Amino acid sequence: MKFTVNNLIPINCRHITALALIALVGCAAPEASPHNTAEQIQSAASLANAIQFHTNALPAEAEPAPNHLPLSVALESALRQSPELQIALSRVRAAQADARQSRLWPNPVLDIVLRVPEGGGRTMIETGLAAELTQLLQRPRRISAADARLRAASASAVTAALEMMHQTQQTYFDAVAARQEVALLAQRAARLNELLKIFEVRLEAGEGTQLDVVSLQAELATANLDLREANRRIQTAQFALAHLLGQPRGRTDWKLATPLYTQVALRGERGAIAHGLRVRPEIQAERWQLAALEDAQALARLTWLEGAAAGLDTERASDWSLGPSLTVPLPLFDNGQASHARAHAQAIAARHRLTQCTRQVVSEIREAHHAVSELISTTRQARTQLLPLHGQRVALARQVFEAGQEDITRLRLAELDHLEAQLESLRLQHQTARAVLRLDRATGGSTLEIENESN
Repeated sequence: MKFTVNNLIPINCRHITALALIALVGCAAPEASPHNTAEQIQSAASLANAIQFHTNALPAEAEPAPNHLPLSVALESALRQSPELQIALSRVRAAQADARQSRLWPNPVLDIVLRVPEGGGRTMIETGLAAELTQLLQRPRRISAADARLRAASASAVTAALEMMHQTQQTYFDAVAARQEVALLAQRAARLNELLKIFEVRLEAGEGTQLDVVSLQAELATANLDLREANRRIQTAQFALAHLLGQPRGRTDWKLATPLYTQVALRGERGAIAHGLRVRPEIQAERWQLAALEDAQALARLTWLEGAAAGLDTERASDWSLGPSLTVPLPLFDNGQASHARAHAQAIAARHRLTQCTRQVVSEIREAHHAVSELISTTRQARTQLLPLHGQRVALARQVFEAGQEDITRLRLAELDHLEAQLESLRLQHQTARAVLRLDRATGGSTLEIENESN
């Protein structure tokens, strides 16, 4: 049910034209405040140049990566060739359009009615110029909500960039570790093969046993299976890296020039948590989503006014007359309580999501911080204690062999154990690098200072 009020007074036709022009001029809208998501991504990824938004689709096959491929180059290539990031930037563009739309005044509605008297005579003209009252009253809140959604979309785009960086870093180091592991496994298989030949010669000479030969054959078969599996992991990691670089059919024989991250300048847990809570874009996105929903909750209070209009009505019989008009719904059945309750429930859910996201961030940082601290210590112990001891054992076994006090068997066994220790150390380094990457991602990216092995 609507209630309409008209109060007409005589007026000259020129006045109507002037009022219409004034209403149209009032429709000019200020531009939305600038919001450069590309610069935020550039800062988060430490890039020299910003990521550009492409209006055309990225090529199915990008330009080949250079043969010498450090991690920094791989990261930049992955970001610039990421369809996921372009999709996130498209959502930012859509949110920017919504923010500009929220700043536009509603178009006035011109209503013209011509009435011809039944018995003839002068045509009666009725005109009206009105604008939706609800749109005018809600305009500040609509602008605020649209700006909040824009900032949430921007934070989500930064999140997409950080996810792409994290995925690229992990894949890159998976390939680095797999290549090193294959080299060590190949050496182990070669040493076992040499040792097997020695035992076979001993067996023929009646100095060994069949059990020793079969045991070594079983161990060599296991080593060859391990080598095949490691080669498979290399190909899987390299194919995944090629896909991230935008070259799914491209080369995979790059020289991966960045070593595994095994030493970082680790800040305290409290400082890491404080930093992560301050910069993580996921938390920022949830905060802006909450702000937008709180604006929507305030807007819902006026939903009962939908359809209300205020304007000017004119009528000409013998003379022109003009007066203000107001069309207002009567809230007899719907006063907006259901819409407000729905918006209120959505805002409550957003507050809980913010709490959930905050707790998740804290948990991720604590877990990653503890893992990095423990793995760095363990990796350092393997490098400074385990490997030197096995190296010393190989050197002593070689001295004994060269002095003629033992045959080569003890030396080959010592070399095998040394290779096993190197494999264990490499796997610890790989775990440490992945833990460092998780901590870097958990604290918001680009926050860890990588140190040299000598440190």
